[in-house]
Amino acid sequence: MPLLLVLSIAAFVSAFTIRLIDPLVPAIARDFGLTVETAAMLASAYTFPYALSQPILGPLADAIGKALVIKICLAVLAVTLLAGAVATTFEQLIVARALAGAAGGGIIPVAFALIGDRIALAERQVALSRLVMSSQISILLGSVVGGIVASVYGWRPVFIAPGIVAMLALATTMIFLPPRPGAIRHKPSIARMRSGYAEAFSSPLAVIALTGVFVEGVAMSGLQPYIAGRLEARHMGGLREAGMILGAMSAGAIVFTLSVRWLLGRLGRANLIRAGGALTAVMLTVAAYAATWQGQAAAFFLVGIGFFMIHNSLQALGTELAPNARGSGVALFAFVFFLGQAAGPVIYRFGFAALGDTHPIVLGAVILALLSAWAGWKLDRLAIDTSRPSPMSRS
Repeated sequence: MPLLLVLSIAAFVSAFTIRLIDPLVPAIARDFGLTVETAAMLASAYTFPYALSQPILGPLADAIGKALVIKICLAVLAVTLLAGAVATTFEQLIVARALAGAAGGGIIPVAFALIGDRIALAERQVALSRLVMSSQISILLGSVVGGIVASVYGWRPVFIAPGIVAMLALATTMIFLPPRPGAIRHKPSIARMRSGYAEAFSSPLAVIALTGVFVEGVAMSGLQPYIAGRLEARHMGGLREAGMILGAMSAGAIVFTLSVRWLLGRLGRANLIRAGGALTAVMLTVAAYAATWQGQAAAFFLVGIGFFMIHNSLQALGTELAPNARGSGVALFAFVFFLGQAAGPVIYRFGFAALGDTHPIVLGAVILALLSAWAGWKLDRLAIDTSRPSPMSRS
């Protein structure tokens, strides 16, 4: 089985769990007698451990092997998803989500590092987009089907299905993802960890990739847990409609992955980021003022295209932060991204309380536009030659 297909299967189940909570927040809030704002913190309960696990899992993957780390994390993810489905208190659900987040941190970022080891930077963004496609198909199905299932049967079955799929993904990787022949392994050590992160921080790409991905996480991902509650508060829909909106964004991301090679060839990476920022900002503002859920879904479809024009470009840069310790470099990138995702719901919570449920979204749109313009300018100044093959990691 081709490497990209095996990694895409693992990415599929991991991605489902990342945004799993978003369309379920109102249902969970009602089940446990909580406010929507409190239940939305389940998103941060997943993303904080996801981020905090990166400094450990990245160097560990460099040391003991990326394939092995992916398998271990898939096993833990399957168990914690099923544990979440049977949680009888909100505290138990928080713990299950936190453990799932820590395990999820060793799947997609490590898969990106594997791709970085074996594919030159000139072709890497297209290869990464295939994993993004798998992830977004998963999120699309999870958002749409999850919202529908939760509205009829409750939120617990939405945890059971990906738990079973995670077991199947584990079996697939056990059979078709063997360790790389001839790879040199090292015992995990603080010195090697420090060396890998020092290489990543010293990269001229670090300020672009890390600043960009943190702001993305806050401005875009921080908004998503509030979509369902905002719809209900405005009497525009509920779980099902929120799932459709989130699914529309994933559909836009899938359209981007199908056109990434064409877009890169005509725009280049810097202009791709600029165009993505402009499109995201305009359509996010449209979504903020849309009077129907259908209007929001149409806007979020284009947001999905624009956002991943930015994010997929930053992902490619993230795989090049530490070519000699790629697991550490990608882990650092993922750590900063999910730190932004974890902080995002908290920031939006205060923003909505202070400014209402529209102005914080528009502010986030403006910030994304400014971010993309700055990142494109920085890339132009660096004048990076993406046709040059990158050094290969030895781990």
